Amino acid sequence: MSNTPPKYLYKILSLENWTKSQSAQFVVLSQDDTAFIHLATEEQLKGIADKYWSHAPDYVILKIEATKLPGELVFEANKPGGNKYYHLYKGSIPLESVTNITLVRSTNK
Repeated sequence: MSNTPPKYLYKILSLENWTKSQSAQFVVLSQDDTAFIHLATEEQLKGIADKYWSHAPDYVILKIEATKLPGELVFEANKPGGNKYYHLYKGSIPLESVTNITLVRSTNK
């Protein structure tokens, strides 16, 4: 995978944060996104959802146009030798950059 970001990146967030975002200009994020915003490629999405969101009752997947993200987008590993992900430093996710929203409801309720 090259350092050139794909046209679209993805962000998974809680339904609660997405609801809060509806009255804002930017996506409301969790405390996990304070140093930088965690983003994923389409290919990474299933693994992230399975690992971090499988026990959530509901969550939202945002499809984001990467060129509309303000800040510094860096393709890097979370830990040395680990998988690389896109991280957005000194930035935000404007609602206008979101091109698609998918609500995922757990079947484990």
